[in-house]
Amino acid sequence: MLRKDILLIINPNASKGRGKKKAKEIQSLFRTMGRECTVAYTRAPGHAESLAKRGALYGYDTIVAAGGDGTVNETVNGIMKSGVKSVRMGIIPIGRGNDFSWMVGIPSSQKKAVSLIAGGKTGRIDVGFCKGTDHPDGMYFVNGAGFGFEPMVNFKAMDYKHLNGMLSYIVAFLDILVHPPKPYRIRLDVDGNVSELETQQISVSNGRRMGSSFIMAPDAMIDDGFFDVMYTNFPLERKGLIKAVLAFLRGAHTEDSRTFTCVRARSVSINSEEKCIEAHCDGELFTHVGQEFRIEMRSGALELIHGKVQGSSERS
Repeated sequence: MLRKDILLIINPNASKGRGKKKAKEIQSLFRTMGRECTVAYTRAPGHAESLAKRGALYGYDTIVAAGGDGTVNETVNGIMKSGVKSVRMGIIPIGRGNDFSWMVGIPSSQKKAVSLIAGGKTGRIDVGFCKGTDHPDGMYFVNGAGFGFEPMVNFKAMDYKHLNGMLSYIVAFLDILVHPPKPYRIRLDVDGNVSELETQQISVSNGRRMGSSFIMAPDAMIDDGFFDVMYTNFPLERKGLIKAVLAFLRGAHTEDSRTFTCVRARSVSINSEEKCIEAHCDGELFTHVGQEFRIEMRSGALELIHGKVQGSSERS
């Protein structure tokens, strides 16, 4: 039988070290709305996943990730790997990056986010699943997976301890431009349509935005059963990479069919001649040196408490 109380997963160091204070405030807000909330503090990377899995198996009906995209991703993986389909997931965005919470209409106000969870609308959303040589057991994602140039910028931005949001990505991009990445020679299979090409970037999106401001998939919907897949058709030099990034900021790359291919698909396979591809899932490290990847759609696999979604088949 499901418990009626809420499990809140939060990093005590989140929000510039104010995680514990935030947790007490969130508990108090839930109580004023007639809901009990149990707090579980994360201790290390990956701990949120184990806490979420344990909470789902224990019987919590609602598991809330209080943090950024990383905490959301780990919580999703914990719930999915538990096999419990009746658990509802909530999000309170207090982390460094909040692309997915923006996508699903979670208010930035802590009080409003708690109110949404206490009585908000739920819906089943799609979840992506990626397997590779470095991850034979696979990794789930809800916002998107990136291969090549995009994760390079993302991982570089994560190295900057005193820069956040858009600024960290701009600095990382400029740093990488000094030595632009070499293209990968790959065999790409998109729903059975196979092509061989040289490219520096492949994005498999469920949500619309990555890196705080880059609209990688402007038409993506989280409940339509499809990924929005984008890749560069040929290697880009420094000038071409700058143009590509400016296009990503506006979501305008979908209008440039010469440089980019944008398609919808349920499955994607990537095979590189070399073990050298960097990859992320929801901004979290998947691998620095991958060679083979298989990405599959899990339609309607997660019940999420959300607000006004940025694109859905229901047009919420």
